Amino acid sequence: MRHKTYILRGVSAVVAAAAVFAAAGCSADEPRREFTVPKALCGVSVPVDALSRLLPASGKKLTTEADGSTDDVLLCKINVDDVMVLALSRERIVAGDSARHILYTQLRITQPKFAEGTSIAYADDAAVSLLKCRGADVQNEDISTLVKVLKPARSDESAMKSLITDYTAKVKKQGPCKKRSSY
Repeated sequence: MRHKTYILRGVSAVVAAAAVFAAAGCSADEPRREFTVPKALCGVSVPVDALSRLLPASGKKLTTEADGSTDDVLLCKINVDDVMVLALSRERIVAGDSARHILYTQLRITQPKFAEGTSIAYADDAAVSLLKCRGADVQNEDISTLVKVLKPARSDESAMKSLITDYTAKVKKQGPCKKRSSY
């Protein structure tokens, strides 16, 4: 009986050791992420965890580029190893469009999910939000934000929802609605 116990323990130890070496061998061969996930996109802080889940699982160098002005039109691009993997655009638009309509006309996404009522429409690889600027002292306009994940980045519906919701809330806190000019 004792002999069988030692054999079973020995087999268990060999199996455990083989599993450790196999796991170590696999992870050494797989490419890994060497870049740092940014805490902000074009001057607006973002949830790092959500952005991390959308970015590629591997890569050496991450860069961000901003084109346009922060007032009217802004394009923020994230590149990993010189390949654009995520684009975020923000612009002032004529009041009255919907997040769903923008997501459909820009990216042909037909069945998005919604957050914040219907002011945010999202899918696993894209999202749109609308901030409505209304009131006696502001111009009657909307601010649209569109986020699109491009390959080799990863699609993740919950991460996209978190990213667009948090980003939109931070933009709103900045008070982006333009004051009405007095003529």
